[in-house]
Amino acid sequence: MPAAPPSPTPAPTDVELFSAEDGVRSSVDFVFALLAAGDEDGAAENLYPAVAFEQPLALLLTRSGVYTQVDRPKILFVDDVTASEDGKSGTATVTYEMAGAEHTDTVELRRTSANERGADDYAIVTSEDDFGLDASGVELLPADTVYRIHGVDVSAAFLAARSLADGDEVLRIPAFGGTYPLEITVPGPDGFTETVTLQTSTFLGGDGTDGVLRSFAVEHGY
Repeated sequence: MPAAPPSPTPAPTDVELFSAEDGVRSSVDFVFALLAAGDEDGAAENLYPAVAFEQPLALLLTRSGVYTQVDRPKILFVDDVTASEDGKSGTATVTYEMAGAEHTDTVELRRTSANERGADDYAIVTSEDDFGLDASGVELLPADTVYRIHGVDVSAAFLAARSLADGDEVLRIPAFGGTYPLEITVPGPDGFTETVTLQTSTFLGGDGTDGVLRSFAVEHGY
């Protein structure tokens, strides 16, 4: 009796073709692609915990017309990609250009979905404590002050931060990294219009804008 033919070698599934590290890397690339395209609300959907700030405070995470005019971060490369044994988390070192300077940050990611026919999806971990722009000082300026960035009226966001302030504790204005030329108009007979530059230190915000608006207000006697 002839021997039975050997069993065929199982073909690898699509899932086996993608490692957790592939998912981490592709997720970082995806967020930076959204930032490069000026899609701030799409990028915000790929943060962990999910950014769910109330409007109008989060005006700069909507298609307000501001972020497409901002000097945005541009990815150069991603390396040192790691993933936990269970694939639920990972890290990556991303190097990018922003405002003419090269930056390197190590980011942490959390898996948000497992895909049967592709790399898993991960979101970049961030915190409300350092995400966006420092708005402290807005509580010192008059309530009818007008704020514009590249000609777009963003007063609603800054005045929301002002109304929610608890003494000198002021919520940050959610926004991704970049250079924001903030034109400030104080109305009235002694009013004036000046521009202060809010330059973030990372693609998620960081401490680059800390104290800038407060210093502006104090310098003008408020």
